[in-house]
Amino acid sequence: MLAGSGLTFRQTGANSFTLEAAPQSGDGAIQLGPVRVAGEGTATGGYDRPVSGTALTEHSRSYTSAGPIAAATGLGLTLRETPQSITILTRERLDQQNITTLGDALAQAPGIFYQPAGSSVGGYAGLNSRGYAVTSVMLDGVPIPTSAIAGYAALQGLGTLNTDVYDSITVVRGATGLMTGAGDPSATVALTRKRPTDTLQAIALGSYGRWDQLHAMVDLGGPLNAQGTVRARAVGSFEDGDGWKEGYNYRKYVGYAIIEADLSSRTLASLSFDFGGNNGKGGAGPYTGYALTDVDGNPTPFGRRDNAQTEWSRFRDRRIGVTATIEHSFDEDWRAKLVYNHNEVKTQQYFGLAADLPDADGFTALHLRSYRIRNKVDSVGAKLDGAYYLFGRRHELVAGFNGSWTNEITPDWYRSFASTVNVYTWNRQFPEPDWASLYGFGWGTKVSQYGAYVATRLRATEALSILGGLRWSNWRTRDLDETGAAYEDRKYNGEITPYVGAVLDVTPNLSVYASYTSIFNPQSSRDVEGRLLDPEKGSNIEAGIKGEWFDGRLNASAAVFQVRKDNLAVQDGTNLTPTGDQAYVAMDDTKGRGWEVEVSGEPIQGWSVQGGYTRVRSKDSTGARLNGEMPEHMVKLFTSWTPASLSQLTVGGGMTWQSRIYSPWMDEAWAHRYAQRSYAVVNAMVRYAITPRVAVTLNANNLFDKVYRTDVDVHDYGAPRSLVASVRAQF
Repeated sequence: MLAGSGLTFRQTGANSFTLEAAPQSGDGAIQLGPVRVAGEGTATGGYDRPVSGTALTEHSRSYTSAGPIAAATGLGLTLRETPQSITILTRERLDQQNITTLGDALAQAPGIFYQPAGSSVGGYAGLNSRGYAVTSVMLDGVPIPTSAIAGYAALQGLGTLNTDVYDSITVVRGATGLMTGAGDPSATVALTRKRPTDTLQAIALGSYGRWDQLHAMVDLGGPLNAQGTVRARAVGSFEDGDGWKEGYNYRKYVGYAIIEADLSSRTLASLSFDFGGNNGKGGAGPYTGYALTDVDGNPTPFGRRDNAQTEWSRFRDRRIGVTATIEHSFDEDWRAKLVYNHNEVKTQQYFGLAADLPDADGFTALHLRSYRIRNKVDSVGAKLDGAYYLFGRRHELVAGFNGSWTNEITPDWYRSFASTVNVYTWNRQFPEPDWASLYGFGWGTKVSQYGAYVATRLRATEALSILGGLRWSNWRTRDLDETGAAYEDRKYNGEITPYVGAVLDVTPNLSVYASYTSIFNPQSSRDVEGRLLDPEKGSNIEAGIKGEWFDGRLNASAAVFQVRKDNLAVQDGTNLTPTGDQAYVAMDDTKGRGWEVEVSGEPIQGWSVQGGYTRVRSKDSTGARLNGEMPEHMVKLFTSWTPASLSQLTVGGGMTWQSRIYSPWMDEAWAHRYAQRSYAVVNAMVRYAITPRVAVTLNANNLFDKVYRTDVDVHDYGAPRSLVASVRAQF
């Protein structure tokens, strides 16, 4: 029907289509791009196949999604239908900004404060939302412990996870206890991996940037038989380069393969395998910068390139994972899904670090540390969801079970502060210890958590929907000594987490909503004696307004929220646990309040935008501010434009801004003197399609070369200005 009109189309829902100008080649011939379903379903878009509950975004060319999102409640609801704040980083957004790590992706998400510390590989990945740590992760709709994909304490490796294997990254802000059970009222990061395609598809990408940073990726997918009932996809990615820190370099790789088969017209089975590794040399661990001051509070003269670690410092991890899934559609209304995940992560770290406060002459302790850790995590998820009819209306119901079993073993460990160096004359040379002869006692930790949940959306009227749910959870942790005997065993059974929400359509495009849930969060934080803190408990309330236009191609929201919490883990100054980690104390009657606005999508054809503003302030029982190391205000924005008269060209740019942060455990005078002031980082991009299948992109990161610290205690800085050129080919 559109032949010769100069138009093409894309399907954005089961019954929604969008007309667009068709790109043209140099000789004026119209190039019809591949048609993809951007609504619910698998990447194949088959209506007779079971749906996974998460919309796929590949080929949608959009910054938002009109399809279902199940991460908040388990129900496949749209952004507007979900009574919580949600951000989706689509494949288009990730590709335009050439974002290759999870940390860099979440740094662009409204409401998320990403605070990387230390080396690019093996450094800590501080993720926070609404004043609390982000500790909940979902993989293809199933909650998993962060240690299953990120290794030790979920802090090292999480930010460096490669994004080439993901179709999208969804952030649900607020508490998601209905799905995840234990967790903070911060946010849940839901990772949706790529799925096989109905037709043969091949993507190749190569990029090169400052500091000799090389990235190569190959992505192949399509049917394996003539009938198309068996399909597969494989993604391989490799990165290599130096950092802006003196003497630092890294190498990363990841592989992912999935095969799925239509066992019948209503049953879909899939099996996937993934592996990856990170290698960093010249730095490892939480810090690579020297202290900001000496013991007398005088500033130390260090900058972005200075490296406070020995030349032989290094980090290495290896990850493997297997996922088996079966989905069945009973009829048009009811579906079932069963998932099993097995993940293993091995981590090794060796470093010599001179980041403590030096004396007036520059002498400070050299922190020597090494460990080897092995994580094994098994997780399962099962759910049944569908629709039922009551009082003449159609309602939705979901019931499910999920759980995980983690076994973390640290057989080798050593820590010492006995040696000293002079930070003003040190050349990063120091004899590497014979670690094998120094390793002391080992230990292990076993954590099991599982629960069942049920939730429903009742359509009370055409305009009003009521959501209600309940989760029952069990949780247990056991700390083991070097003999394997438990010296601490804590368990909490029968914990109940309620969820209540309401959404009222006030106009065809606008809805108001409210939601409430309780909080139960067993902690991994320990006090100075190494004892686990009691679980955090509290409540989370959110209310707001959401808008949706152009069949979901443009979404906007505004929300206010309040969190109350007891037994909140607060850093105990500079005190450490017996194993050398940060020590914490529990604080009752804390509260956090804030508000946020967000917009994502396509206001007019060719113009895409995504961004938001967040304001949050946390207070202790006396009303004093908590979390001074987190900004009170944040702005995230990115936009791109493809002119209708030159559809081969896309230009874009954006910025992230945050307010002042400071060290709450420093002396008050020092904390304010050495606070990191508010700052903005500007990024830009330009992409040109040489042919309909080959495009080149130039990304400028930190365009104005802003100097800013990512850590409030040491000379750890954000990346300087860099240019990255890439070529992408798709067939």
